[in-house]
Amino acid sequence: MNAVLTLETAPQVTAQFAQMRTVLNSEAPADTPREQDAVYRFSIEGGKTLRESAITGADGTEDLIIRCVEYVDPVTQKTRYGVDYWSVRRYWATDHKSRALAELAYRAAVRDEFARPTLTLSLERFTRGLASFYDVTDVI
Repeated sequence: MNAVLTLETAPQVTAQFAQMRTVLNSEAPADTPREQDAVYRFSIEGGKTLRESAITGADGTEDLIIRCVEYVDPVTQKTRYGVDYWSVRRYWATDHKSRALAELAYRAAVRDEFARPTLTLSLERFTRGLASFYDVTDVI
């Protein structure tokens, strides 16, 4: 008897579980009402960090943090999984009921930041891929 393990791609998982929901965005409208921004920000920031990538500035403070978090939706009181992106230039957060989809979105956000940096960074940051680009990361 043979067993075959099939892995689904991000588009397949997204099609199966629906799109990530934008709950916060400093540059565009979100899928949640603007008057709920503060309560969502508080819930996401207080959520359990599952994964994290960060860039520390010259002064020792974080200039960019991308996190995959587990948190309780303040409106529905259900557990959600989100990607929290914060930088000195902008912020956004997306979420979903599926941790797998949030994990995929987290990896994509980390890689997208490397591919198209939103911060002005030294050339040394680009010498060894993600390992030198981020001060802390768990994406390879």
